[in-house]
Amino acid sequence: MNRRGFGHRCVVQGMGMRMGLGLGLGGGVAGCAVQRSGAGSPVLAGQGQTPNPVPAPVRPPAPPTRARASTVPPEPGPTPAPQTPAYSAEPLGEQGLTLIVAPRPGLPLVSVALLLRCGPAFDPPGRRGTAELMAQLLTRGAMRRGRAVDGSGLARQAEALGGAVSVRVEDRLTVLEMTVLAPRAPAALALLSDLLRHPLFTAADLGAARAQSRDALALRLQDPAQLAALVARRTAWGADPQGRVTTPSSLMAVRREDAVALHRRWVRPDRVAVVLAGEVDPVAAHAMALSALGDWWRPPEALADDPPEPMSLPSVAVVAPTLLLDLPAAVQTSVLVCAPFVGPEAADHAAGTLAAAVVGAGYSARLNQEVRIRRGLSYGVSGRVEVQRRTGLFFASAQTDHGHASEVAALMQAQLLAMAQQPADAAELAARRAALLGGLARQLDTTSGLVTRIGEDWALGRSGAQGWSRWAARLEVVRPAEVRAFAQRHWTADRLRTVIAGPLGRVLSATGTPAQALRLEASALDLDRPTLLR
Repeated sequence: MNRRGFGHRCVVQGMGMRMGLGLGLGGGVAGCAVQRSGAGSPVLAGQGQTPNPVPAPVRPPAPPTRARASTVPPEPGPTPAPQTPAYSAEPLGEQGLTLIVAPRPGLPLVSVALLLRCGPAFDPPGRRGTAELMAQLLTRGAMRRGRAVDGSGLARQAEALGGAVSVRVEDRLTVLEMTVLAPRAPAALALLSDLLRHPLFTAADLGAARAQSRDALALRLQDPAQLAALVARRTAWGADPQGRVTTPSSLMAVRREDAVALHRRWVRPDRVAVVLAGEVDPVAAHAMALSALGDWWRPPEALADDPPEPMSLPSVAVVAPTLLLDLPAAVQTSVLVCAPFVGPEAADHAAGTLAAAVVGAGYSARLNQEVRIRRGLSYGVSGRVEVQRRTGLFFASAQTDHGHASEVAALMQAQLLAMAQQPADAAELAARRAALLGGLARQLDTTSGLVTRIGEDWALGRSGAQGWSRWAARLEVVRPAEVRAFAQRHWTADRLRTVIAGPLGRVLSATGTPAQALRLEASALDLDRPTLLR
């Protein structure tokens, strides 16, 4: 019961106590009962008559006994199997398009999406940021029914359908999406089709989008957490193109011709999937897709090969195992530790997924337990995984007071290394497994989340809801020894990379410079080079 509830009980008991005492006194004075004689004169009880007995005071009821709180958490219950909705993927005629339909009857909504196999990994050399700018320009102007419509007009048309167009860009995927009422799904798909196929790409729109991206990037470079993430990714991949990040110089080098050339080369029907998830059946979805995209034919040019994907991470640090970035104006210091991960088809991917969850997924994860709960050094430690087809990276990051940054970095490194020595027990794995499966179930419970998961799988070359069931089944059979083996194989001391970004004068005043660390001025970094040095 909360404090307000206790207050209500006290008032009720107090009222009962006062009512009981009032009835006992009966309306006389000084606790004496008053009676009247036959002559009408008042006679006090005890003067010639037997006094009425005074009732005993009514005691308030005793407060309920509160059970002592247990310090032992309850045992986790059995993990329910996630309900993975079925969906179908099939070619749409001879155009080369892929049609993916995920029926979800019962709610009159449809999420409509166009998936394009193109993203920052397809940027031309020296012009990182082209794919992101191209994606932004898709919603800033397009040809519709033979006339040019600017970004404001496109937004009004989307609002008239009861939705809004969202654009999402991942490493090798660009997504245009809307969620509307089911009767308006054909119009929504027609709108997305025009945005993707017939963008205007005006010089004015490119200049505005580039200026906004440049300002946003300038803010990122002054934020210790975002700067640490950029530097960690740039150095972890080494010379591999996967490590390229958008920089002010690469962004300003993008011309209109670059965006047009990228669109002409990669936006073609044999690189696009149409996704319809919600109150729609496959027959209606097929007719809807043909109506909106049936006149889009693949070009005569042969399909170009995708940019090569990374096979593995460099085994030796490109710059130094620990990088210290001086940001004198930062209010807090950011600490980031990254470690190798594996691709989704690797034999130990399920064990790695559970290892990452035990260490860094959620409030009860080991990193958060050590850094926040036990020591109060940060508001929290977050973990995430960046997955490629054959390899990946695990990131753990926290923000802390300047004087505690070195301690937080040591704690985070120690927890990753401890996974090889102190494996998770069955109960810890069961809790993390339940959290992972619950997250999948929540994502698949909405049409938009369903589209997101389908897009992620499609970009990696996987399809079919059976893959989700197989993934859940793989998690169920992972044992503590397998998680320990994953950590012993991938999370060794020589493979960890650490980045600390903040005012180094205050960060290192008590501890000094850590061993094998390189100190760099944030303002002098060259993110176009994997060595960070001009």
